Amino acid sequence: MKPFTDGDFIKECIMVVIDSLCPEKRSAFESVSLSPRTVCCHIEEMSDSVNDSLKTCCSNFDAFSLALDESTDMKDTAQLAIFIRGVTAALQVYEEFLQLVPLHGTTTGQDIFSAMLQCVKQHSLDLSRLVSVTTDCAPAMTGEKKGAASLLVRHCKAAGHTQLIHKVHCIIHQESLCSKSANLTDVMSVVVKVVNSILSRSLNHRQFQALTDEVNTHYGDLLYFCDVRWLSHGAMLSCVCNLQQEIATFLRQKNLPGADHFSNLQWLARLALLTDITTHLNDLSVKLQDKNILVTAMYSHITAFEVKLPLWEAQLAAGQFMHFPCIAACASDDVDLNTCVAVVTSLREEFASRFTGVRPLAPGFKLFTSPFDFPVDEAPAPLQMELVELQCNDELKAKYHTTSPLSFFRDLVLPSNKFPNNTEHVKRIVAMFGSTYCCEQLFSKIKYTKSRVRSQLSDRHLNDILLLSTSSIDPDIESLLHGKQHQPSH
Repeated sequence: MKPFTDGDFIKECIMVVIDSLCPEKRSAFESVSLSPRTVCCHIEEMSDSVNDSLKTCCSNFDAFSLALDESTDMKDTAQLAIFIRGVTAALQVYEEFLQLVPLHGTTTGQDIFSAMLQCVKQHSLDLSRLVSVTTDCAPAMTGEKKGAASLLVRHCKAAGHTQLIHKVHCIIHQESLCSKSANLTDVMSVVVKVVNSILSRSLNHRQFQALTDEVNTHYGDLLYFCDVRWLSHGAMLSCVCNLQQEIATFLRQKNLPGADHFSNLQWLARLALLTDITTHLNDLSVKLQDKNILVTAMYSHITAFEVKLPLWEAQLAAGQFMHFPCIAACASDDVDLNTCVAVVTSLREEFASRFTGVRPLAPGFKLFTSPFDFPVDEAPAPLQMELVELQCNDELKAKYHTTSPLSFFRDLVLPSNKFPNNTEHVKRIVAMFGSTYCCEQLFSKIKYTKSRVRSQLSDRHLNDILLLSTSSIDPDIESLLHGKQHQPSH
């Protein structure tokens, strides 16, 4: 991800080392070319090697899903990120970056569909094995008539593919949308203004740091809030809540707006409520972002949080704050229980109205995660007889709780060759993307790679760099070297 011109600098460093360690080899190393053009060619060749290996890998998938998301780079070019998650016959799961497709014109559903279909053809993917398409649920992605995912589903049906293809809305995105319902606007607006008034002026910032140093506070500074990055919401509120006395003192000394709020105990109690709620939501968001997490685990985290919400409602209504430490630190007379309950109720209702794309899949998830507890009569007909055999197998039942569901089916069920239909069901479940978080991570790399000082980076080279930095597949260096002819540096 470094500039191609770094090759010259690296060569200078290598030559310094060679002069110190083995000066007699200087001429051999000096003839090695690391010019920008040479580095560029090597990156192209390594990218082509990874692409060839990726196509071979994709051809072995028995089931796969796609994750799509679109963003703009610093030159206002729309970039469509496409990831694939596939499962082989041996229940090995691979999640790989397929391609970054530039969209130089419009970004309608038809444009995205055409770009996605071209990528599918380039990688020779068999759409009869497609399980799901996960997006951020923008209209251009999931519109019922002209959305890219809907167009892909209709294309598969027209091609004679009969499998059910699920359109999944990113679970992390939905959780973030739910979190906005718990935002106490009057509190949050004051906090943002106060933090900005301190951090945006260098003198104020230095004086506030001096104040916190003077009182030896554990939190030495405030943090900015970024609406795009949800986790910064909780980090900022935690800092403000823990530094509320220092902030109140500083605002009074500098005669800045907001001092009255930080002296109002009822307002501080609302700040404590917002901080506690946001902390719980942040904990959920972090769990959903675990590496290689399956969609079943993501859904279980969501359902667990939904179970907690009615419990919190009842406890807050009774004035019990054991799960809300910031509110517990406030005087009981300052806490408005009705507001506390209303915030949690709003959050519960918002969660209940979302995740409509994955809720119908819950029985299939449970069949994968708890096959020995699943009612046989509720299982799909092709799986029922196998499920009876599986549940009556005491040897497998004894080993089930010693490993993860995927490892159980891969290492114990699959080798027996007795449960082919259940195995096919497992392939479809573990192949699904639960979120487009991989796409968001890629967009962060794009921001770093195609920066202000590298704005002229071509679409081809941007894709090559991202493929090499993101893919778990290594280029076949040995094959590349065998096909090379030595060309000395001039």
